[in-house]
Amino acid sequence: MKYLQMPSLLRLILLGFLLVALPLVASIMTAIARVDRLAQESRSATMSVHEDTVASRVLSERTTSMERNARQYQALQDPSFKALYVENRKEALAQLEQLARHARSPALAEAVARAKANEARVSALVEGVEGATTGAELEAALVILRDDVLAVVREQIAVSREMAGTFPDQAQDLQRTLIAQATLVIPISAALALLFVAVIARPLRQIGQRILSLGRSDFGEPITVKGARDLELLGQRLEWLRVRLLELEEQKALFLRNVSHELKTPLTNIREGAELLSEDGAPGGAEELRQVARIVRDNSLRLQQMIEELLRYGSESDFGAEQVKQQLQFDQLVLGVIERHTLSAQARAVTITPRLDPVALEGDPKRLQLIVENLLSNALKYAPRGGHVMLELTDGPEAVTLAVRDNGPGVPEADRERIFEWFYTGARPPGSIVAGTGLGLAIAQQYAGQHDGHIALLPAAEGAHFQLTIRKHTS
Repeated sequence: MKYLQMPSLLRLILLGFLLVALPLVASIMTAIARVDRLAQESRSATMSVHEDTVASRVLSERTTSMERNARQYQALQDPSFKALYVENRKEALAQLEQLARHARSPALAEAVARAKANEARVSALVEGVEGATTGAELEAALVILRDDVLAVVREQIAVSREMAGTFPDQAQDLQRTLIAQATLVIPISAALALLFVAVIARPLRQIGQRILSLGRSDFGEPITVKGARDLELLGQRLEWLRVRLLELEEQKALFLRNVSHELKTPLTNIREGAELLSEDGAPGGAEELRQVARIVRDNSLRLQQMIEELLRYGSESDFGAEQVKQQLQFDQLVLGVIERHTLSAQARAVTITPRLDPVALEGDPKRLQLIVENLLSNALKYAPRGGHVMLELTDGPEAVTLAVRDNGPGVPEADRERIFEWFYTGARPPGSIVAGTGLGLAIAQQYAGQHDGHIALLPAAEGAHFQLTIRKHTS
């Protein structure tokens, strides 16, 4: 079963940030909600206490007015005083009802009920419901009502003080709860942060260690990175780099072995020829001496050519430095290369036939010239005596092509796939005792790639057919 792939590093960081912040945000939101609820409860309680305090004060004032109006009516029997009594009584009853609804303690509720009962007795005496009322009876009832109202006021003040002391206790409880919550949330957030730091830092450490390994030329251990998707992709690229560096190391070792072997062979032949010439009893025939001299000369030429190719191969100006590109007439450059090879072609009676379209392009003239020289010198080398070589330059709509064909033996099928490899040498040209270095076509192919082109060996009915293709860049 395919495992779930981890998100990218950016998404992993965002996810870690969200998970670390989530407990803190939840804690903050909970604290805000609880503080807001406490504030609302405090405001509501404060308003209720304020209203009840006002009601108890109004009740006390109305009760005093009722006492005065009752006494006035008892003494003068004036209906206007009774009307004032009734008006003040209605307001006092309204305040008693409010205090009864909001009663926050049993003592307050009991005091309110007692005041309501005594108020009803006073009203019955004032109205004469129980018959004729004496002044002493009414006065005694008013005194009791006054004491009951004072008891209500005292109980209301006690309730207010009790509630005023409750708010700090609630605030302290909330503070302790928030501290406990923070004590729990902060370690959780810290643990989540450390977890995500470990998840992110582990692949980064792996990458750093692998880079150090590559710097120490330790290419044996494969590079694998487990973690965020883009870090795993970076690990895959490092693995590609490791394989590539390993290949380059192997190519370097092969290069050194090939160079040692290739340089050793002509030097051995030259040394043996020199020893033959220096021996006292060496044969003195002119033909034999010429044969030895020819061997020395051919091998010295081969050694010189090899050294020149190696210098060109390793030259920083050829491979490491930036190209010097300029606008040039490619057909004129090809003609210049042909002129330089005219004498060698005439020496072997080889005919060079150019068919060149006028072509203007941008490129490095030195490197383009070397490409053409390698292709033409190969064609001349393998063309038979009295043969011919054709160069055809065509300016196409998308690319410039240079075809170089000869009527020699062609490239054997076994060599066709390897002729562009470094140091690979095919069969020697007929009649030649000097083998190639295996660098010319490889260098030409690399220079062609630097010009966004390539060299291909095409099928041919006769001889070899090489074609250089350089793509055009349209703006």
